[in-house]
Amino acid sequence: MNRKIRIALLSSALCLSSSICAQGDEFSRKSYIDSVIAILRLHADALHDLSTHRIEYSDNLVRHATAIRRTFGLLGPMDWHAAESARLMSKGPTASDMDAEKFNELANRSRDAMKALVFAAHDAMESDDREEIDVALENMKSSCNACHAYLPESAAPDVWGTLKRK
Repeated sequence: MNRKIRIALLSSALCLSSSICAQGDEFSRKSYIDSVIAILRLHADALHDLSTHRIEYSDNLVRHATAIRRTFGLLGPMDWHAAESARLMSKGPTASDMDAEKFNELANRSRDAMKALVFAAHDAMESDDREEIDVALENMKSSCNACHAYLPESAAPDVWGTLKRK
């Protein structure tokens, strides 16, 4: 490699590393959660698009449904997520609106809704009937919102853009 190319590569690497360091200082819990939410939305949008339009990538329905479930896991397994939400609820003004039994029921619904989304994607690939996907996707979004509606805005963001706080 000639000297000019080496210098150009070294300069590029230094610039890139300095920008990464600058971004590292800005990294926070909120920016991480925002990133995960963006990934969830992208997979949900892709799943919806692939279920309504037949294109060469339509066989990726299952991959996107599975990715939603795995991406949710980046915020912690459902048991941890539920426990963290319960802890936040006990500190907030809405704590009296939900008891442990109701919260466990909502957490179980979310678990079931994510499983149902993956199953619906598999079924859609086998039967070529895509209507079930959109229903499963909306059920999953509703199950997320059911818990988030009880939590403070700072603890539970409006992931799908349809949340109505209680």
